Amino acid sequence: MNAAHGLRPFALSLVFLQLFAGPVAAQHVLVAEDGGKMFLVCGANGTTPLVQMEDKVVPITPHGFALREVPEFAPFYVTVRNVSVRTTSNSTRNGEGQFNNDFHFNADFESDRRLADMFVVIALESEQAGMTLFLWGVGTLEPGRTKGVSIVVPMSTPIGSGRYTVHLFSGGAEVMQSMLPFGESEMAMNRMVASRIKDVKDAGPKFFFGPAPVYPPELKKANLKGQAIVSVRIGANGEVYDPLVKRATDPAFGDAALRAVRLWRFLPRVRDGYPVETKVDVPILFSQ
Repeated sequence: MNAAHGLRPFALSLVFLQLFAGPVAAQHVLVAEDGGKMFLVCGANGTTPLVQMEDKVVPITPHGFALREVPEFAPFYVTVRNVSVRTTSNSTRNGEGQFNNDFHFNADFESDRRLADMFVVIALESEQAGMTLFLWGVGTLEPGRTKGVSIVVPMSTPIGSGRYTVHLFSGGAEVMQSMLPFGESEMAMNRMVASRIKDVKDAGPKFFFGPAPVYPPELKKANLKGQAIVSVRIGANGEVYDPLVKRATDPAFGDAALRAVRLWRFLPRVRDGYPVETKVDVPILFSQ
């Protein structure tokens, strides 16, 4: 596990260039202002954004950030575990009071595929400090390897009470992740599935994306290879219904497969141009 301990990124006030009517969508790109122009942030070195300028990726010292809405997430999934969020307080000079002015975020990230140029954006909204964006570079997530991130953000004013949202990006595109509110992620996945079968005449169901099953910790010492077969009903929107383990070489493999499959999304079967419900058996192999 890798962690960035003791590094304190700066915070930049959020600059909204556009206001969007209706519910705020979850998928975005991050843009940064430099010299009166806005540039796509496609990576980060610590707190320094790396932006696309013509044919080059260069670091800049931005005057502000903004999250801009885009139609889709990138179809990759990151599991976020062991999340810890807190604030710390400092005493005033005369010792008569305290205020919370440091924001701490700790978590473990894991993906089933290699994701390069990962960075985190935390949007913190509070009554006292207003809206603030925190940027922190994560680097590369290797398949199946947990990467820990520890962020401490000093604030120039007290934070007070508020709320935060976490956005994860790879190469500038926001990815799906387990901290997304259920309703937002469901609507986003429905749109992504619909766009991919829009002009399809006939096709069988196909895995779209979701987290890889976690190898059962209790079987690691035995170093067993195994298999589980999960029966699922795939709805017309690609969602998984009624997953059931038909058989498994060990019950722990079946449980691990079931936990993952519940979070999967498929491209549904298409018949005569219309998505239809279908039932399939999904084989899942396990090895360390």
